[in-house]
Amino acid sequence: MIELDHSISGRVHRLRLGVLDYVLVVPGMLFGSYVMPFTILALGFWLGWRFGTVCTMAAVTTVAITNPMKHWIGRDRPQPLEAQRAIKIRKLVSNPAFPSGDSAQAGAITTLLILLGPLPLPASLVFLPLVPLCMFSRVYFGAHWIGDTIGGVLIGSGVAFAYACWFSDFVGTGLPGA
Repeated sequence: MIELDHSISGRVHRLRLGVLDYVLVVPGMLFGSYVMPFTILALGFWLGWRFGTVCTMAAVTTVAITNPMKHWIGRDRPQPLEAQRAIKIRKLVSNPAFPSGDSAQAGAITTLLILLGPLPLPASLVFLPLVPLCMFSRVYFGAHWIGDTIGGVLIGSGVAFAYACWFSDFVGTGLPGA
């Protein structure tokens, strides 16, 4: 399984997208520890303090799960990439790779936007591309293997689904109360 993960990830690591590096940095950093507080703050201003509060709780819970797992599992990150990148995201990370915290946050926030956000299903699925864009970006910039991002999204989406069930009445949109 690890060989398949490294093989698929290696293909992405070898890509050279040139000017698209500047576009991919947005989903690659949007859910990271440097930008995530601003992402949640913006969502809170846009969708209200209740939605922002649930996003904050989901984000903190996701970090509380992924950070200990990283150190418990201890998976190495990819070595520096052969292909040059316009922006060196890989230099910003040094902790173990699995699971991807950024992908977990992308899964959590996107799931909350789909389930509790301003649009009803199926229109709310418009937010779904944020997840694969974040995942691809994290692998493309050499911060993760593809398996790291899949594991992160599963954790973040699971946390968000639980919070969406528990706090849908509090937020006042999305899922009917459990």
